[in-house]
Amino acid sequence: MSMTHKERVKSAIEHRQPDQTPKGDLAIESELLKALIGSETYQQLDPRERLLKAWRILGSDLVNIHQFPMQQTGATQDGLPIYRSVLGDEHIITEGSSHLHKPAISDVSEVDNYRSPDPATCLTDMLDWFVANSDLFVFGQIMGPVSSLDWMLGTEDYMVYSMTDTEQIKLLTEKVIAYEIARAKIFIDHGADGIMITDDIAFNTGLFMPPHIMDELAWPFYKKIIREVKAHQDVPVFLHMDGDIRKVMSNIADFGFDGLQSLQPSAGMDIAAVKQEYGDRLCLMGNMDLDHLMPFGSPEEVAAQAKWLCDNIGQDGGFILSTCNILTNIIPPENVLAMYGVQ
Repeated sequence: MSMTHKERVKSAIEHRQPDQTPKGDLAIESELLKALIGSETYQQLDPRERLLKAWRILGSDLVNIHQFPMQQTGATQDGLPIYRSVLGDEHIITEGSSHLHKPAISDVSEVDNYRSPDPATCLTDMLDWFVANSDLFVFGQIMGPVSSLDWMLGTEDYMVYSMTDTEQIKLLTEKVIAYEIARAKIFIDHGADGIMITDDIAFNTGLFMPPHIMDELAWPFYKKIIREVKAHQDVPVFLHMDGDIRKVMSNIADFGFDGLQSLQPSAGMDIAAVKQEYGDRLCLMGNMDLDHLMPFGSPEEVAAQAKWLCDNIGQDGGFILSTCNILTNIIPPENVLAMYGVQ
């Protein structure tokens, strides 16, 4: 008997064999989205309808909703828009790029006076629409402790402060993660089937920060998010984390995550080895290469790799087919169709 999209994803997460390997990506960039559904259709539909149309064309089993509160506050002399996020930072954001214009705090000494954002600012309209108008498994996305601080302070200052003022950065992280946990609970109350935490802690060659800093500024917060989300409602909690995270895979598996998304092959993440060691505890999601295969491979090569992953890593459940990040504009539409098995 054929499963629904939700049943298929839940079956994989629970390490039961679904009727077929579920599939779905975290996002689709706009130009690729337009190419998949057609320019005329793109113009006729609103952003929610466009995305649902694309997922239906591809046969996706899930949708990931990332709607972070920010508003335009001005523009640069060149006319580029400046946006202020709910965290207090200002970014210049254009299609495909983001540049920090003003950090949320100018100096680490201001941490004590920083206030956690008001949960009432949480946006749910897009999630509400997908819950009401689709049969897809809906993830609500929140940010993790590293990426949120990196975003609001800038990479260089965050890295330096983490080493020189660890306790102050820990306090700031507590305030930010309190907001992210509140958002996760709101998403669940509005019908989200799962929570996707997105965090970047690693380059392709290893972790951004040394282990003793991760012990202070990352690991306790993942545990806290999982604990509070599960206490609110026992929904699956996934972690998106690309880069080479082989040295901390045991940490991630021990924290209680239900799934791990990315498993970036170009960063040395051997999904077969991860499946063998952690596949009984984590639902693995991703591994379709975005550096070479998806943008530059042939549709036949893409289809062959997708089939191999489904046949081998998807055996007995515990796997969701996706790229190792998102569907980017550089990917030819025919390769996306080949990955998703659309004839």
